[in-house]
Amino acid sequence: MIDLKPVFLKKVKSILAGCMPEFDVLVYGSRAGGAGRKYSYLDLVVMSDKPLAAARLEKLQAAFREARFPFRVETVDWAATGANYRKEMKRTGVLIQVTRKK
Repeated sequence: MIDLKPVFLKKVKSILAGCMPEFDVLVYGSRAGGAGRKYSYLDLVVMSDKPLAAARLEKLQAAFREARFPFRVETVDWAATGANYRKEMKRTGVLIQVTRKK
């Protein structure tokens, strides 16, 4: 369960589909477990096999800033994280975007 109001969930999904359509994306942390509060961060991880170009990640982050959500959105590149962090993201993660891989 992703702890977001439907209007915010729809907007987040739209931004992800526009900026990172080819990647699965997980929500992890408090908003993934239903323990999020009104101003809790939305923690997202883009499930990339190779590190994303800095410009690409910045474009995603800019889209979230421009959306002016009443909470902060943090984005992480899966390929650029360490094993312990990945373990925690997998443990708490909930898919918000699933791609159709050919």
